[in-house]
Amino acid sequence: MKKPIVIAIDGPSASGKGTLAKRIASHFSFPYLNTGALYRLVAFRVVVAKIDIKELEKFIPVLVKDISENDLENEVLFTEEIGAVASIIAKNVKLRSALFDFQRKFISEGKKNNGGAVLDGRDTTTVICPNADFKFYIKADVEIRARRRYDQLLNKGEKVEYQEILRQLKNRDNNDLNRRDSPLKVAAGAHVIDNGNLTIDEGLFKMLSIIGNSNSSFFSTLFSKIKFGNSL
Repeated sequence: MKKPIVIAIDGPSASGKGTLAKRIASHFSFPYLNTGALYRLVAFRVVVAKIDIKELEKFIPVLVKDISENDLENEVLFTEEIGAVASIIAKNVKLRSALFDFQRKFISEGKKNNGGAVLDGRDTTTVICPNADFKFYIKADVEIRARRRYDQLLNKGEKVEYQEILRQLKNRDNNDLNRRDSPLKVAAGAHVIDNGNLTIDEGLFKMLSIIGNSNSSFFSTLFSKIKFGNSL
């Protein structure tokens, strides 16, 4: 029986870590969790309920209740407005503690029922999965990340300004890097991948190659499972 594998992926916003995490999860048929979506969901609920962030702790039990997979896939969670709020509330120690159990349960069930799990999000490699079998830190220059996010939103028909996207990402980076609890950083033992000039397939291949180095039978099926030509 093969040992369950947990893969944790960290990095700044819009670095491409989510796209790569989904591809890795699909490759191994592992369940996938975007841990940042948990905070985005709470942020969305805060905005909808018009809760003053200063009074966030009063509402934490209600805000983290009844979280479903469908909730985490709601596209509105991934707007810049919700992302900005999520970055602020993610600093709250009590909220982080409340969501910690949810994430640990996801890992436990993935290992038991599916042979592994893939998680991505800030502090995934340092706090949630410090003992993950494989830890990755996906990075890219903020200008490249802003351009990707800008193009992504334009393709969805949204009216956005590149400079505003760049400003928002810089603010989020500052919040994530300098928050007191669980700041964004490269975890010990993490494999750093500069994703700035890579296609999806190139980034995926780098990650699979690292994972494959510990599996002698891995490369026999690697090329048959990868379709080249996609870009981030």
